[in-house]
Amino acid sequence: MSNKSIYQMSMVGQCSRALVAWRLKYDPLPQSKIDIDKLNYYSRLEAIAAAQLLDLGYRIEPTTKCLTCLERYGIERYGIHVEIDTPLFLLVGHLDRRLILDDDRRLPVEIKSLGKSSWHKFQSQQLSGFPSYAGQECAYLEAEKQPGIYWVLNRDTGDPLKYIVNDTKDTVKLDGFDKITLPITFDQILDKLNLVEIDVQSNTLSEPEESGDCFWCRYKYLCARKDERNLAVVTSSIVVEAAETYKSADDLEKQSKEMKDEARDILLFHCKQSGIEKYKCSGLSVSFRGTRVKTWLDESVIRKEAPPELIRLAERKSEPFPDYTIRRTKE
Repeated sequence: MSNKSIYQMSMVGQCSRALVAWRLKYDPLPQSKIDIDKLNYYSRLEAIAAAQLLDLGYRIEPTTKCLTCLERYGIERYGIHVEIDTPLFLLVGHLDRRLILDDDRRLPVEIKSLGKSSWHKFQSQQLSGFPSYAGQECAYLEAEKQPGIYWVLNRDTGDPLKYIVNDTKDTVKLDGFDKITLPITFDQILDKLNLVEIDVQSNTLSEPEESGDCFWCRYKYLCARKDERNLAVVTSSIVVEAAETYKSADDLEKQSKEMKDEARDILLFHCKQSGIEKYKCSGLSVSFRGTRVKTWLDESVIRKEAPPELIRLAERKSEPFPDYTIRRTKE
């Protein structure tokens, strides 16, 4: 058996700091029974997604218990075993399925099941919004030397998103599948893991990377700010779901504002260019009244210059409201 480091392909898209922490045997945060039960449930949904593919008439190479991992490492894993041997490390992965084309080519199938908000995020951003998934898929495609099939199941509705990944030569024709390209190359993964190995040898934690996986990272305590390192980690399924929904909504809110601002500029530009001050279009009424200046009172100046008696007369109090902070961490 080789003495090389072994990375699971599902890990290669993770933050470099988390990978170094794993290699240096830092203690991961414990998983609650709720976390484990949820992961098991998500794994069971894989069979439903595979059945959807079969219902569309596609031939599928099924998943099985991995005898290679059982015999070589004594680990029980399920999936179609693939691996990539590099000078410094061995990459090992397990495909969910393979789809068999009419010409007998076999394409690797990756199945994900996501909650409503994450599913919509994937619909708008695809793998660019999920760097961990992108790294995993990149490794799978390198191992298979084929384009891939990506099937994203909405856990709430059963609706799938269907993609063909990295079909650069346009050789795969499947009805209803959109074609997407990975935001990362395998050479970039190799460079990243080589740097991870260097940091492991020097016993140095790599710089953390911003990632959508930070909430689930089991080494996030290594990135927390000093005033957060002793905070309790909540694993209640209701609170976790709310946190994920809040982050997804925050992302969608920012994206929505950018889209709205861009559309507004186009609508107003038409007024300026055409000389039409008011018009209707596709359910919108647009009026452009030129430019104006907004005037307001500077509270700091008033409090500094006005008599205290006048300030007291002008002050008003609102109804009580929650005083809180919810912010995105740099974990």
